[in-house]
Amino acid sequence: MTTYPAIFASLASICSQVRQAASVAGFEKNEVYEIELAVDEACSNIIEHSYGAEGLGDIRCDCIETTDSFSIILQDTGCCFDPGDVPEPDLVSPVGKRREGGLGIFFMRQGMDEVHFEPCEGTGTRLTMVRYKKRKIH
Repeated sequence: MTTYPAIFASLASICSQVRQAASVAGFEKNEVYEIELAVDEACSNIIEHSYGAEGLGDIRCDCIETTDSFSIILQDTGCCFDPGDVPEPDLVSPVGKRREGGLGIFFMRQGMDEVHFEPCEGTGTRLTMVRYKKRKIH
């Protein structure tokens, strides 16, 4: 697991690590982009919501490839996160009338086949996102 400071400038390095690992795992460019987008959204949410600001902790990132899947594990030590607290995004109202928030998790779930949030002992959250090599249809 590689540890990065929880600052927006770290997103490029985190995404580079994930991009390289996903490419080695055999994903096509468009699939790698979808995986990267999910990771970028997740890390942005960690910085903004788990820590509440930049530079207040770290993000640990690990990429694991198996025969059938590719997993990214992101772990923080900020506030525990419960995805049930986030309402489903409004995708039908005009953009100007939509409430803010909720799209990050939506994008993560669109780009990945599984998205699991687990509270860590004490503080923080462990986010595991899985992309199957032969993608299941949502």
